[in-house]
Amino acid sequence: MKAHLRKSAALTTVVTALLVAGGVGTAVAAPRAAAAPQRCHTTALGASLRVPPNHVGMGNAYGELVLTNTSHQTCTVYGYPGLGLQNANHRVLPIRVKWGSTWFAADPRPHTVTLKPGQSAYANLAWNEPYGTKSVTPSYLEVTPPDETTFRLVRFAQGAINDGTLSVTALSARPVPLY
Repeated sequence: MKAHLRKSAALTTVVTALLVAGGVGTAVAAPRAAAAPQRCHTTALGASLRVPPNHVGMGNAYGELVLTNTSHQTCTVYGYPGLGLQNANHRVLPIRVKWGSTWFAADPRPHTVTLKPGQSAYANLAWNEPYGTKSVTPSYLEVTPPDETTFRLVRFAQGAINDGTLSVTALSARPVPLY
């Protein structure tokens, strides 16, 4: 019995020495899979609003909201941007945000958009021109990326918005096609 234990201990010592020295039986680590990109944080994104010259139709207006990856890392966005309005003195204005299709574009529905450095995600943003007494006149648009709590401030010089209501589609990898 003692001889058996000595042989077992000696064998364990030899196997350990081989493993430490990189000899026979060395385990080879499998190559690591690339980590999935993390979501884009506000600090990694620039925001802009592109409003074409012919952006008004039957009292409705639109623009293209653009979030651009300004970081050096690939990241993702999923869903709808958060929106807010400020006046010229940076005071917050009352707002209602409607997620989904707008008067001008069908909603592409929430999906993951992967943004390499320099790439952009797009959403259609729409509003009504004023026709009642509840309109607000913003000077700035607050744009909060999905799942974030801080925003980017974008100049908004489009005039008054009826009832402070903005409609916005989900973000997409390409500009959202108009109807």
